[in-house]
Amino acid sequence: MAMKIDFVGHAGLVVECSGTSILMDPWLSGKIFNNSWTLRPDPVLDPALLDRVDYLWISHEHPDHFHFPTLGSFPDSFKQRVTVLFQTRDSAKIVAAFKGIGYQRFRLLPHREIVPLTEGSNGAKVYCYHAGLMDSALAVIDDQQVVLNENDARISTPECRLILQDLKHVDVLLSQFSLAAYAGFEPPERYLPERAKQVLRNMSEVHRALDAKVTIPFASFIYFSSEDNKYVNPFANTVNDAYNYLSQQGQTAAVLYPGDSYEVGATYDSSPALQRYRSLPKWDELPYDPIETKPLSDIFDAYKAMADQIRERYPRALLWMLRPVTIRIPDLDKTVEFSLASGRIAEVQESYQPDLAINSQPLWFGFKFPFGIQTLGVSARFKLLQNFRNWKMHRILFSLNNGGVYLKPKYVFTTDFMNYVRTRLAGGMTQAVHYYRTSL
Repeated sequence: MAMKIDFVGHAGLVVECSGTSILMDPWLSGKIFNNSWTLRPDPVLDPALLDRVDYLWISHEHPDHFHFPTLGSFPDSFKQRVTVLFQTRDSAKIVAAFKGIGYQRFRLLPHREIVPLTEGSNGAKVYCYHAGLMDSALAVIDDQQVVLNENDARISTPECRLILQDLKHVDVLLSQFSLAAYAGFEPPERYLPERAKQVLRNMSEVHRALDAKVTIPFASFIYFSSEDNKYVNPFANTVNDAYNYLSQQGQTAAVLYPGDSYEVGATYDSSPALQRYRSLPKWDELPYDPIETKPLSDIFDAYKAMADQIRERYPRALLWMLRPVTIRIPDLDKTVEFSLASGRIAEVQESYQPDLAINSQPLWFGFKFPFGIQTLGVSARFKLLQNFRNWKMHRILFSLNNGGVYLKPKYVFTTDFMNYVRTRLAGGMTQAVHYYRTSL
């Protein structure tokens, strides 16, 4: 029996193979990333397909992959029957969250190990590649066919060599194809076109490095849906752009519309799906949310709580290497300066040249939640005016904090942390450099 991929929408899909089926990263409705992304088009999940699912894989905790409202909406019978698959890295909070909404079965997947799901030497197997601080990719292996879901793990070419060494070959690659964040450089029309082209080049390079037979472009079926981030949409790649780019490189692509199926190894015609995507409403025909306002006192309270956590988890000498950051808050007509080293945040004179411009609600959100600064970048709701390197170092620190990588000795010299370092020696440094160079 050939493997089959049933496309649900955005990054959601079901891989069906002999003896089992796996639902991956379902997000069925609602806005995410601080109400900054909206699905386009809407997903399609056949209830009969859901009834056949045995496993549920979540690639990482970003809400377009780990969408809590969707996961909570599934029937109790589904939650009791399926086994949740997740990477071993930083898994405790994910397992606890799943248990809190009724899921009962779990299987944690180690880095770069092939794990059988069904009995017999020819049964279905999975392979998890841990990427970055939170991402992961999953290969499903059945009857010598291999489907690799890269989603948005941003795997480098050297990492592809490691994966190919482990898997031997890749029949189908599922890969992100469009903008999923922005660093805020001004003016955006100068930088976003090149960034969008780079995403297409990365998709093609991974296809080539893995010697994939087919790439399915996915995980980019959204639009930036707030008044302060809609400027990104005209620069985004369409799935037609992705299909054409791969074709120009002599690489095979298969485009699926939500509800479509693809049989691995079979001939496939992408033209009906491409036509349906071309018929979607244009960017200026879509609805956008107005900018919400938060009082300055709420921003200060959120910052102080976050800064206390950072100062408890990271050496003071490291924090003093970071210069203060000055932020203009346009909707409040205020300018503030914050310093992680001292824990200070204060309003400053308007004459200060700001490093960033961020409206009050996304700034409050960035400080309020461990994932908030990452969300700020993903949602593209800020402008970077100067001192890029200093802000980039802040973002790396915030990412470490959200990923549970704390650098004070009491956190570093633990069994869990040492095991993490040991498992990531192969490819870990290369990946860190790749993430730094491509960071948005």
